Amino acid sequence: MLILASQSSAQYHVYSKSNAEAQESKPETVLDKVQYRITYASKFVNDTTKRDSLGGYDYSDDEMRLDIGQSVSEFYSARKAILDKWMKEQIARGNRDFTHMPTNPTMTWIVYRNYPAGETSYLADAMMGSYRISEKTQTPDWSIGSDTCTVLGYHCTKAETHFKGRHWIVWFTEDIPLDYGPWKLIGLPGLILKASDAKNQYVFVANGLEQIGGKEDITLIKNYKKYESVTQKQFDKVNRTTSADDALKAAGITISMDNVTIEGGGDKDDFMKSLKVVSPYNPIEIAE
Repeated sequence: MLILASQSSAQYHVYSKSNAEAQESKPETVLDKVQYRITYASKFVNDTTKRDSLGGYDYSDDEMRLDIGQSVSEFYSARKAILDKWMKEQIARGNRDFTHMPTNPTMTWIVYRNYPAGETSYLADAMMGSYRISEKTQTPDWSIGSDTCTVLGYHCTKAETHFKGRHWIVWFTEDIPLDYGPWKLIGLPGLILKASDAKNQYVFVANGLEQIGGKEDITLIKNYKKYESVTQKQFDKVNRTTSADDALKAAGITISMDNVTIEGGGDKDDFMKSLKVVSPYNPIEIAE
């Protein structure tokens, strides 16, 4: 079994031959057809206490996709999609060599807009399992300014809002009259091409636009029903209080270092102590 750990909101993903084959055998639920795809160069700060030599944040990066259908949209990690496809292909070939894997994702959560109808669903993994936060779709209360800039050759206008615990500054273009944007940022008279919170802890900048024209599907993640329905506060509590050791114990797994040698001469006690440390957690949504 190969465990891929992401530092994004303490999200952890487990890939194995058995569960990948099981998922492969289940038909996908098609929610909509992709009409437009926007790709965003994305970065975020997982540990706000870490700074570089110039006092700047230590960022993790990813490439996020916004797939827009006729009624449903999906915002997700392009890296995760590429990795999932690669894993399935390796398993289908019977190849157990995972040494040349594609780049690991860091923002592994998914946001569906208008699924279920009239709701927004945020899906993410944490130490203790998989969780779903569903709510009635909310539109931020925007203040549109006069400042402008250019993104991907499009004339953009600045807008600001306080939404779900953060102050957001975005740039949208009326040349593309779609009221969508990254994450849950919606409701402007044009597509959001650039967005960041006021502290620059989450940043999204469009670097690609495609007209897919219905040639690809927006599909529901296959194990959607297994995601435990929780509130944002409940999800935050799991991430802020659960260590890897807690998760292993909950799964009935005991680690013994008796016959293990750590490469480089690392200390076994230090390793065991590290499992008890709760990972830094800086969610995009701050429960108020």
